Amino acid sequence: MDATQELPKRAHWKPTIALAIGVSCCVLSMENSAWSQVRKLQTRDATRLSEVQVSDQLKRSDVVFIPVGSVETNGVMPSDRDYVSALGYAMAMAEETGGLYMPGLVHSFPGTTVMGSSSVRMTPTQGAAFLKVVARSLLRQGFRRQVLVSSGHGPAPLTAGTLVREFFEETHVPILYIEMGDHLAKLGIPREDVSKAVYGAHLMTGRIEDIPLLGDYGSKESRALGEVPENPGLATLTELRYSGSLTLGSWIADVMAHGRAPTLPATAAEREEWGRQGKEQIIGVVKRMRLPEAMEALRQHDEFTQRFIVPKFGDKLPSAIDSF
Repeated sequence: MDATQELPKRAHWKPTIALAIGVSCCVLSMENSAWSQVRKLQTRDATRLSEVQVSDQLKRSDVVFIPVGSVETNGVMPSDRDYVSALGYAMAMAEETGGLYMPGLVHSFPGTTVMGSSSVRMTPTQGAAFLKVVARSLLRQGFRRQVLVSSGHGPAPLTAGTLVREFFEETHVPILYIEMGDHLAKLGIPREDVSKAVYGAHLMTGRIEDIPLLGDYGSKESRALGEVPENPGLATLTELRYSGSLTLGSWIADVMAHGRAPTLPATAAEREEWGRQGKEQIIGVVKRMRLPEAMEALRQHDEFTQRFIVPKFGDKLPSAIDSF
């Protein structure tokens, strides 16, 4: 078959291609038109939003808060108390900054409580590896300003602090970690200002019923299950300020010795009221943290790093290759 016999066939394909291009443009136009109206955020939990909502949110803010906690024996209190407390703060922080929050690391390293039936053990190395995968994914998705949050959980810095530093070394993108217990002390916020925060976090997350009422466990709510011998060495080290999750290895001598219950509410109505008070305390603390200013400063720090530090020092800086 010569070239002249090919012409009709080619002529036949030209309008087909043109039609396909026209249809594609029409579809793209329809998609753009459909996306011009986006459902108002019904929540700031990124995992409950649609693709359209998340993409639209990223046009306004690349901030996301990620709670880090643990599941471990806390006596009669909920085993995920530390995670729920961090989640409550993350929710308030997202509202304050106009960002999002998402479920983070529930099963962090528990530390001293590995023998508890309710304690789930994940090593700091395993937890940091999990968070690194999440952080890298979030960065690819467009969430450049990531903030990890823990709340009064002693071993959490072993996991979250390690992740933040390693992530920066490998990607050159600074992300932030806030341990609320330490941060409250830095801000000079007294304990009474957060006395009901644990109840507030459980109310905010829809878990207020997880907190027991006075008498739910009888008269031995916070007592040891049996005879517990004294550990004089640990007692002395604690007195001399040499103990702690970041400085010394230790285990509790009884599963009821960790997370002793605070004063418990007498009725469901009182528990609900304490939840409302705690929610107000959490929101009040978050407002005092000047987070919108901090998020802008984090953006500026990142920009300086990319524009000045990285070009200036080039291949002298560590990278992902160094981690292998």
